[in-house]
Amino acid sequence: MSAIARQVVATGADSAKVAAKIVDELAGPNLRLALVFADWRLDPEVMARVTYRGLRAPVVGGTTTGVIGRGVPCDEVAASAIGLYGDWLRVGLGVAAELPKAALARSRDAVQHAVTMLGTTVHALDSSRHVGISVVDGTSGHEEAFCIGSAAAAPKIRFVGGCTATELGSTRDAPVWVNGEVLTDAGVVIVAASELPFHTLNSAHLEPTDARTVVTAASGRVIEELDGRPAVPRLRELVRQLGETLDEPRPQHSLARYVDGLPYVRSVMRIERDRLHLASGVEPGHVLRVMRPGDLIGQTTRDLATACERVGGEMSALLAFSCAGRHLEAQARSLHRELAGAYSQYPTVGFQTSGEQSGMLLVNHTLTGLAIGQPRSER
Repeated sequence: MSAIARQVVATGADSAKVAAKIVDELAGPNLRLALVFADWRLDPEVMARVTYRGLRAPVVGGTTTGVIGRGVPCDEVAASAIGLYGDWLRVGLGVAAELPKAALARSRDAVQHAVTMLGTTVHALDSSRHVGISVVDGTSGHEEAFCIGSAAAAPKIRFVGGCTATELGSTRDAPVWVNGEVLTDAGVVIVAASELPFHTLNSAHLEPTDARTVVTAASGRVIEELDGRPAVPRLRELVRQLGETLDEPRPQHSLARYVDGLPYVRSVMRIERDRLHLASGVEPGHVLRVMRPGDLIGQTTRDLATACERVGGEMSALLAFSCAGRHLEAQARSLHRELAGAYSQYPTVGFQTSGEQSGMLLVNHTLTGLAIGQPRSER
């Protein structure tokens, strides 16, 4: 077990017992930060309260449809957590509460608060020493504005993070928590100062096709019409024109809006009659490109290996924000064991997200994360 980081996976439907195991495994005098990700079926109030009181250190977390970590069992209620230890790390925390009221301003202020806790200013941040990490309520409807506001507030450093999630199709909230307080319609910003090497990760495997379509009717994360026609029949036709088949009710094809040559991927989470349910919102008038599945396992393996090389050849920890769409695709293609195996090659802890922050972008079907290296004496 690394002196820099400890990982734990706790299983079971008893929230108090799961939280207690996390405390037992992670408690220590040099704990600087704990991140806790819990299955949506666990009680967030219990998870937040017990871990914060027991660990006596900053604790940030949220709910998910699936946790990531070595030894995570399939189809079991579980939580994964990581503790980071030692004087190599200092953190500042900021909370962007009530995002629907002023998401851009509140996320900017959260970054300012986190930076002030570090005893510095946004102008003094250094991308080789500082990094931003975020966890935001994936049901707030303001995730894009949160990403823009937080990253724009500290443009010298990289931001990575993930949106919390709950049961697919549910109307329940997907809360975040910080230092024992459970919040909805909110995001948490961590600005970390590290003396160890780190690398921000962005792994996307989807491939663009030549098929394009215009959103002509949409509400939030539901597309009702494409090109003036019911959305599902039109998408089915576009995919057929590519010589391919649209999988239903959970398509492997996705949609992306290109801005300045960069794809803002919108995973199609499910089909409901003639409507497409996406992982992130779109608006009428958006021009979207149809994206097809690429080499999920190969691309993930290559990008993780590159991240490891960038931090000196050995990781002490890998914080992973992995889109739920990637995991649904892996299950549909019988690649879920291979995907879990790719993550397990490294000391990985994270959660399945409903959206991922990569700089100022909110993306889908992507793995974002933070690889942390080892002290020179331990390499």
